[in-house]
Amino acid sequence: MGAVGQSDAELLQSFHSGEDGALDVLFDRYEAPLFQFLVGMLRDYHQAEDVLQETFVRALQRLAGVDPGHLRGWLFTVAYHQAMLAKRRQKRPTREVNRHEQFDPSPDPGAQAEHRENARRVRRFIDQLPPQQREVIHQRMYEGKRFREIAADLNCPLNTALARMHAGLKRLRVLWEQDHA
Repeated sequence: MGAVGQSDAELLQSFHSGEDGALDVLFDRYEAPLFQFLVGMLRDYHQAEDVLQETFVRALQRLAGVDPGHLRGWLFTVAYHQAMLAKRRQKRPTREVNRHEQFDPSPDPGAQAEHRENARRVRRFIDQLPPQQREVIHQRMYEGKRFREIAADLNCPLNTALARMHAGLKRLRVLWEQDHA
């Protein structure tokens, strides 16, 4: 039986055993229904696409802890929460400064220095990643591209781009923790 005919549980097991193609099948299986669900919630195709990408990124980060028998419901729950976050971000009013309140537009110099140092570390860690992971992270984080655009640029399936992002972020987390140990 081909991977397409396998159950979610079988595909998750294959993915955890190192078969990246299983993840492609899972994402292909749920991409259209999740997208339609998100369009219904958000009423905006572009926003739904962005939230779908975030859903898959979040799913990749937490896939190890998912009950294989409830993958579909879990993915829809993740999508729902990501959509609600997107709605809240849209509604968030810009903070108005009380005219009696003193507002210092210049951030704390110590915080600025720490931020610059952390940014240098992250760039150094990104340079240590395999080229395919490094490229996906660079295009997503520094160029702000959507995963569909990244996949098209790299001539790979969307799910492969997402998997590379996940693996790269996982490796960055390890490098960060080693550096701060």
